[in-house]
Amino acid sequence: MNIQFLQWGMLSFMIGLILSLPLAAVHYQSSPSWTNIFTNPRKLKSAHLDFFTQAFAATFAYVLEFASGTQFPAYVAIPLIFGTICNPLLLLLEATPLPRSGFGAILYKSLRATSPLALLFAWFAIAWMVLPTSLILFLALFTLIGVLLILTYKGRKKE
Repeated sequence: MNIQFLQWGMLSFMIGLILSLPLAAVHYQSSPSWTNIFTNPRKLKSAHLDFFTQAFAATFAYVLEFASGTQFPAYVAIPLIFGTICNPLLLLLEATPLPRSGFGAILYKSLRATSPLALLFAWFAIAWMVLPTSLILFLALFTLIGVLLILTYKGRKKE
């Protein structure tokens, strides 16, 4: 089993806990020293919650792996671990002025381009490995309906 799922999940959980301190300082105390660092409190709160969500998602991946009795291949594990940390990190970067210029902007743009795709790929690969054919077909139908709704809505909005 990929014990790394639990380790990175625990790291994500601990980062979520640590973020509760500046979150309280920004939301409840309006501390100037913290509000200068975290200029977007809504994104800070989203990052705080997303680190928790990703921690539970990594643990769920470990449980799926354990229940199926097969270890997920590296091409699934690496993008999942990368996305587990980097997806909430995007929100944390958006809570600060860092993505506006310099290295922060480069880091933000590269994470924004890769992290969500890595998670999407990893979870679809896990679904492909774990779900029975009937549920994969249902997932494909559900996705197709969603895409059709989006395209229909976009068409109406242009008119």
